[in-house]
Amino acid sequence: MTDTVPPPPQTPYRSVLAMIREHARRAPAQDCLVAIDQNTALTWHQLYRLTNKLSAWLQAQGIGANDRILVLTDNSLENLILYFGIQRHGATFCTVNVDINAHHMREIIDRLAPKIVLWHDALDLSEIRQTAPGTWVSFGTADPDGATAADGGLFEALNAFDGDAEPDEVSTENDAAVICFTSGTSDRPKGVIHSFGNYNAIGAQTAYLWGLTGDDRVLEYRSFSWSSSHQIVLQPLLLGGGCVVFAPKFSFSRLFDWIRDYRITKAIGIPTVVNMLLDRQADKETGSLETLEFMSCSTAPLMEEQHRRFEATYRIKLIQHYGMSEGGTVAGNHHLSRRIGSVGKPGIGQNLAIIDEGGNTVPAGIEGEIEIGGMQNATAYLNPDGSIEAVRGKRLKTGDLGVLDDDGYLRITGRAKELIIRGGVNIAPLEIDNIVMQHDDVMEVCTVGAQDAMYGEAVVCFVVPRTGRPLTADNIVQHCAGLLPDFKQPAKIVIINKVTRNARGKVDRNAMKIIWTNTHSGHAS
Repeated sequence: MTDTVPPPPQTPYRSVLAMIREHARRAPAQDCLVAIDQNTALTWHQLYRLTNKLSAWLQAQGIGANDRILVLTDNSLENLILYFGIQRHGATFCTVNVDINAHHMREIIDRLAPKIVLWHDALDLSEIRQTAPGTWVSFGTADPDGATAADGGLFEALNAFDGDAEPDEVSTENDAAVICFTSGTSDRPKGVIHSFGNYNAIGAQTAYLWGLTGDDRVLEYRSFSWSSSHQIVLQPLLLGGGCVVFAPKFSFSRLFDWIRDYRITKAIGIPTVVNMLLDRQADKETGSLETLEFMSCSTAPLMEEQHRRFEATYRIKLIQHYGMSEGGTVAGNHHLSRRIGSVGKPGIGQNLAIIDEGGNTVPAGIEGEIEIGGMQNATAYLNPDGSIEAVRGKRLKTGDLGVLDDDGYLRITGRAKELIIRGGVNIAPLEIDNIVMQHDDVMEVCTVGAQDAMYGEAVVCFVVPRTGRPLTADNIVQHCAGLLPDFKQPAKIVIINKVTRNARGKVDRNAMKIIWTNTHSGHAS
């Protein structure tokens, strides 16, 4: 399992335009983006021309460095043209999960205060648009040749610009490239600001770990609103110069067909997908995936037993990584040198340390909190009040516990934070608490994560009814149905008399989780 591993590369800064231009000259006719459900593809030459046109349009709108452009859509070819084009111009690409409820989306849009909002007109955003900030422009459908789009949207407007002309970039490596949002320990997600420089470093990290080249075809099916899809797939594409084949969402029944039909060399994986696949028998065609070198596995730790069973069942190599929205790749296994049960060695430039409660670095073999600080780290947080809080230059606590072995491999041993990780998505318990508390008959609530065989963790709510109110679990299910997306819906609701609190009067989630474990064998399903 171990071969000669090349040393980590130097990561000098290269702009998005420079990288797109290089690939367009090297392999103009090679596909760089393939949209499975749209049955369309884009070559490097076409991406070069379309992003030049978009830059010229943004220039005409007076958009400069650090001006925020919000894109509201699901996974599509248009989404990725805008993703690369906005960065190629040098403005700040902003993304929001379009599946969140209208109240949260409006709060995030207000916080971003975008200059322009580019949105897909299939989304029902009429109420938000009436009073939201920014100039709203529907973008319509892109034509790969950039010549025939004619639906009144942005891509039709781009027909007026010359794709072979190269408008100057307006940014430097220290300007803001992307703002994305991630759930934290509160009900309002953090806005994370990444510079062009640190996204360049993050892209170089995965390109190194995976050995990406221009011949690679990488399969992605996670939401492009996730920073993980940027860091593990989209930014490395610019470094490696291969092709990203993508779908709007994961399909259990189509996964292996995608790999075979599109000759995928590397595929994204998360523990939930691994668990789903382990829940079925491998068919005789599984061994015919001759192009697939490996699947990645990130967003949550994968149990060693699951890892080994998956590889024995499917004969597909898994490569574990560990990262965070504001930290880039904290650690990762190199495809030539894996250690099963470990998330790999510390990322390039991460200056990773394991620290004790006093903030002191502990030696190999001793558990502590994982802390990082380096060139992959985001530059700042965008706080709920719109203020900017610096991140770069500070040591970043991951909230996770781990151990480094004598060879420098990291093993995750637990989470210091209270986040629930369901299917690779972080869910803040307080967000669920606040929604449930809106029910008139609820007095108290405590949300915890419980073990789930398929998704890793499930959402469990302990609910205390108001005195004399005949509250039932079905009442809470119906209440949450219209206020939370499906993946955040409670899997189990337990009506109780009181919530356990600690000596300071705060809800003790750990104690409530133990109660669930002792009475339900730890499983929510």
